Amino acid sequence: MHFSRHSILTMNLLAAVLVVLACSLSSCSKPQAPVIKEWDLYQDPFFGFELQYPKGWLVNAETNRIKIYSSQEVATWFFDPSSGGKNGVEILFGFENFSTAGVSTLDAYVAQTKDKLSGIGVISGGQPDSLGKEQGQELSYSSKISKSVTIYGRRIMVMRDSVFYYVNFAGFNEDYDLYAGVFDTVLNSIKLPKPKVAVSKVDESKPSADVTKYPGEFFEIQYPDNFEYTFPAKKGETIFSMNIHHKIRQDCAIQIDILPAKKLTVDKVFDQNKGKFNPKSTKDAKIDGLDAKYLTYAPEPKVGGRAYFVVKNDKVYRLVVTWYQPMADDYVPVFEKAIASIKIK
Repeated sequence: MHFSRHSILTMNLLAAVLVVLACSLSSCSKPQAPVIKEWDLYQDPFFGFELQYPKGWLVNAETNRIKIYSSQEVATWFFDPSSGGKNGVEILFGFENFSTAGVSTLDAYVAQTKDKLSGIGVISGGQPDSLGKEQGQELSYSSKISKSVTIYGRRIMVMRDSVFYYVNFAGFNEDYDLYAGVFDTVLNSIKLPKPKVAVSKVDESKPSADVTKYPGEFFEIQYPDNFEYTFPAKKGETIFSMNIHHKIRQDCAIQIDILPAKKLTVDKVFDQNKGKFNPKSTKDAKIDGLDAKYLTYAPEPKVGGRAYFVVKNDKVYRLVVTWYQPMADDYVPVFEKAIASIKIK
């Protein structure tokens, strides 16, 4: 069979038209995945979470959740799916604490969510997934609105610090799959509030690490700020008397008495007084740069003690410290620092 050149050109043109037509009726006409060129960052100033979302999308922030839509029209369609919408997507991030949810385990929360979602359509999944670096579980669902409209979605749930966090991605018809890359970008950008730092309960019976200072007429001394001082009645020749004790454990204390030295040296004073304490040991020391001596003794069962003596300006400074023996490791270093802080005037 012989074809003219004109006939061949006509057939080639017809073939090209058919190819274009076939393309338009098949894969070439399929919706393409959106290309998001710019992103915005949502940072919650009160709860401390953040996430990225496509620039220009609608954001509705509520008390304990944030809803993001590809447009205002889409927000209306998701609010009332029966209104006729058939394209667009919704991103929802939210949280609720144990008391609000009424459960205290992630498994229970996932089961509770599954019951709620089952009312709108078909539920599947329950496989592991992660959100904000926390491991959790994912549920997928679909809800047929009409013959031509179906909403597809998935929800990822995690738990941290007595709070359940979740993110929900949903889309009409093929938009759910088309926006899969957008959903993944949002998911990977989510940062949950910082974990709470466990605060150990303070043992109120121990001396505080913070100190305060008593600046008196005869001396000054630093001591833990959970101590307090009183001025006992002076006895005999006592010039000054002061007791600095723990507010709870009053057997942990520093008793300071000032008496006349009567020209005696610290060695003589120490020799005259040590017999009153039945000492276990005696040692030399320094107080405010002055030669001093101290002894260790046990004033009562389970109570340890030391008695320091120093002489200045013809006055004897007698400092008796006592502590609850089972807490010696807590109190002895503190009392040593207090004695070392003394400045005699």
